[in-house]
Amino acid sequence: MAAPAPPPIHEPWDAVVLSRVRHLHLRARILTDALLMGEHRSRRVGQAIEFADYQEYTPGMDIRRIDWRVMARADRIVVRRYETETELPCTVVLDLSGDLGTGDSGKHGYPDLDRSKAGYAITLAATLLYFLHRHGEPVGLEIVSGTNLRYRSFPPRSGRNHLQQMFNTLAAAKAGGKADLLPALTRAGAATRRRSWVAVVSDGMEEPAKWIGGLSAFARRGADLTFFHMHDRREWNLDFAHPSVFFSPEGGEEIPVDPTAARAQFAEVVTEYVDEVRAGVVRFRGRYIVVPTDRPIENALMAAIAGATFGARR
Repeated sequence: MAAPAPPPIHEPWDAVVLSRVRHLHLRARILTDALLMGEHRSRRVGQAIEFADYQEYTPGMDIRRIDWRVMARADRIVVRRYETETELPCTVVLDLSGDLGTGDSGKHGYPDLDRSKAGYAITLAATLLYFLHRHGEPVGLEIVSGTNLRYRSFPPRSGRNHLQQMFNTLAAAKAGGKADLLPALTRAGAATRRRSWVAVVSDGMEEPAKWIGGLSAFARRGADLTFFHMHDRREWNLDFAHPSVFFSPEGGEEIPVDPTAARAQFAEVVTEYVDEVRAGVVRFRGRYIVVPTDRPIENALMAAIAGATFGARR
């Protein structure tokens, strides 16, 4: 019996989405240009040099490459040749689950790219992709949750058309659904190329013990992992003036809380939670970067660049 035909895919293009694509491109380009102006090194991401073979020396070659040991043993002058690995596959893994849906909504329910947690995460992901693309690296995108998405997985590739497709998807995305981070990260990790650079952008709003193990999938692939821990500072500080009912968009029961009475105890809970997430990331050889959404996005980007060998634009 033939398999049922997949449901039709509707193009999400409308004036609102196209405007968001232009906005993302503009923000990513401005942020990337500012970062590139501050760079002083010419090394590229993942640059490595490996010995390839010997070549007979001819006048004009750099004498510093002559292998003097071979010359002493074989009475012939040769130079060492090397293979330079200049490309590093780079993937951004973006969590757009329901808990990132806080903040302002733009037109037609799309997250405001400047005043929402999901919009901040989308802009951060887009800028990372654009920055790495400008360095000539193949880039990819894995979206582990969210709604209104035509594509969720883009393996690392080069080319402007590939980058444009990822920007189109990010511009049309909305936060929603449940993350289920453990299977999501495990699946994304299994699809990651070996010895690549991976950025995970997530608010990690599940019990860390339930999902931290998913980061092992990236460690097994030998990936250079950076974890961007998104958060709304008001949520972590319980910065609300009046007693309120709190709930998770991803499900669970509602909890009435008096913020003033609970703030000190909640601060201890948050500290333990952050320490657990940080320790889990480090355990799987990753870098942990905390990303409060009320701070300039440049801060998170510079923190990531400081821990990797990003080079100048070619």
